[in-house]
Amino acid sequence: MEEFYTLQEIADMLKIHIETVRELVRKKELPAIKASRRDYRVRRSAFEEFLRKRSTTGDDN
Repeated sequence: MEEFYTLQEIADMLKIHIETVRELVRKKELPAIKASRRDYRVRRSAFEEFLRKRSTTGDDN
């Protein structure tokens, strides 16, 4: 079974504000699954792919 992260866990791992993570989800830069009315989950594999793409594009701002 695949592991999922909350948006807060993603924010903590990236050391960014949770609103920034929400914006990434809204912009569809970070694929997420709606878990409830206001809550999302990110598959571990999707997060790893996001990190790979981000590191290859030089997007480390």
